[in-house]
Amino acid sequence: MVCGFLAICAPSMLMPLVQALVPSVSPPEQLMQAVALQNLSMMMSTIGGIFLGGVVMQIFGTAAGFWLLVVASCLGLLVVSRAPLPDRLTGAAARRGSVRDGIRVALGTEPLRSLLATTGVLGIAIATSSLLLPEFARDVLGKESLAASALNVAMSIGMMITSMLLATRWTPSRPGLLLAAFTAVPLGGGLIAIGLSREYVVTALCGFAWGLTGGVAMTLLRTLTQQHTPPELMGRVMGLVAMAQNGAFPITALLLVGLVAATSVSTAMIVAGVLCCLLVAIINVRPVVRQL
Repeated sequence: MVCGFLAICAPSMLMPLVQALVPSVSPPEQLMQAVALQNLSMMMSTIGGIFLGGVVMQIFGTAAGFWLLVVASCLGLLVVSRAPLPDRLTGAAARRGSVRDGIRVALGTEPLRSLLATTGVLGIAIATSSLLLPEFARDVLGKESLAASALNVAMSIGMMITSMLLATRWTPSRPGLLLAAFTAVPLGGGLIAIGLSREYVVTALCGFAWGLTGGVAMTLLRTLTQQHTPPELMGRVMGLVAMAQNGAFPITALLLVGLVAATSVSTAMIVAGVLCCLLVAIINVRPVVRQL
């Protein structure tokens, strides 16, 4: 447990920093494309990592999967050390914003408050998928780890396709309205569809469709959040975004443990999907996000 705690600290601190750097190295009019490209690279590495990890673990055992992470971390260090990143920010972004200022702006102003709440719901959906999909593949579909990894790959391919579309060919004129549409039903509906499925191919197709909508939602959500965040507080707010998304993981895990124990993996996934739909409906009932 101590090793797990220490191991997760680095990526938890790294992701907000990486996300906060994107607006400082890309023109404002191309921010959505930059975010989409970053999502695209993440999905490509996810596809390769999940598939490769499943193969390595199935052939050599679980411990080999951890050694694979060690190799990947060393390669990541090599890439970052050679990246032409700015040594320091200039202008308004150079002024230090306190943690209190970041919390005040993110939780006390719209549309950041609604966007942060939507990020939390997204975290619930991601946590549910991450925690229950392997169990669902094994207990309901009767598949092993490699087949379960392929389900995650199907989702990642869907996200990759829509991220590529946003990065190269499509700039929505009403991003807020599109975000509301892609989170109102698809975010929780994908979990419900997977929970109801009893065929592996159908589950993979549901995951692929869910990934298509997820790629749009994740790109629009982060783009709108960064567009409405003061530059000097970008790192603070991105830290809160990471906390909202990742902080939903342990809370969701506790809820799912009780649900699975009382019902089943399928029922727990359906209940989580219904909860996501209800929470997004509460957020979108006001026109704050839709008008962006």
